[in-house]
Amino acid sequence: MILKLFLVLVTLSTAMPIYAQIFKLTFTPDAALNPVAAAFIKSEVQKIETEINDGLPSAESPDRLLEGMANSSVIAGKGIGSDYASNMSVLLIGAGVGVGVDLEKNKEADTDLSGAGVQGGLILGTNLGWMDTKSIFGLDTDKLNVYLNFMSYKHEMNTGDTKAKIDLASYGVHFSYNWINGSGSKWLGWGGVKVHWGYEFNKTTLKFSSEITETLNQTSAGTTYNANIVANPFAAIDVTTHSIPLEISSSVQILYILSLYGGLGADYNTGTATGKGDINSSTAAVSCTVTAPCPTGDAGDIDTTANIDGKGKASPFTFRGFAGVQVNLPFIRVFVQADKALGSELVGATVGVRLVF
Repeated sequence: MILKLFLVLVTLSTAMPIYAQIFKLTFTPDAALNPVAAAFIKSEVQKIETEINDGLPSAESPDRLLEGMANSSVIAGKGIGSDYASNMSVLLIGAGVGVGVDLEKNKEADTDLSGAGVQGGLILGTNLGWMDTKSIFGLDTDKLNVYLNFMSYKHEMNTGDTKAKIDLASYGVHFSYNWINGSGSKWLGWGGVKVHWGYEFNKTTLKFSSEITETLNQTSAGTTYNANIVANPFAAIDVTTHSIPLEISSSVQILYILSLYGGLGADYNTGTATGKGDINSSTAAVSCTVTAPCPTGDAGDIDTTANIDGKGKASPFTFRGFAGVQVNLPFIRVFVQADKALGSELVGATVGVRLVF
């Protein structure tokens, strides 16, 4: 159904079958309605409620999902704005995209994921050896690299009765320093030990609007009950995170074409993911074709409510390990990197390509 797309985009992952209800349909019977007819209508309304909620999170779980999105946004940005094994001499230009997923099982929502995020960016880097000064704050400029990354992306899409819009923005600055020089050659060499630090900003805004049209048209004991349930739900999800990483890495180069690298990182993070929305529905009157069970001709009303507001904060500290594989071609580097937070189920993956001079 169309609302499954809503949660697919909210969590940036595949919707799972869930049994708790985020949309609630309440039937209020007319005072004169036959109790047997009232029980029948309530059971049919419950079926419609279950159908609307199929694949959606529970009303109790948005905060946990939003917390997972905030943490996923942080780890999705790792590896985009820095470099670990390209051996830049003067200049580096490239692009990359990263995804992050919180794989902790969400018991409240009965899902195998607790959030996901995506980020991307262009990167521009240089070695500071071209500067007139030989050192900055006691650091040799020919061992010091600086990188800037940035991106802004917007996309709108319409799928059936659902409209969605996504805005992505990120920027950052990173420094790396060749703490211990490497040894060997390009055919078989050790890249030494590098120290990395910097600042990363990631922002994701998701907006959705949709339509729900459900019809109650059931017959019991010769009486047909009719109602049209119409709603126009909307939601806005805003994820904004800041991260200050400190990393140490090393690498090896084999037969020139292949480099393997890895390291450890510690991040200080701030930021939140906030979700707001409403169901935008009106009361639906239930009519009867036979007046015997409902003497007034009106069986009652159906009201629709929803709880899709929530807020989650990014974990203030993340400790992680990372590893990557890089293919080295003349002036071109293509890499894949994986990050894993220690002590949690938060993982990230980054791919990118760079021109190196």
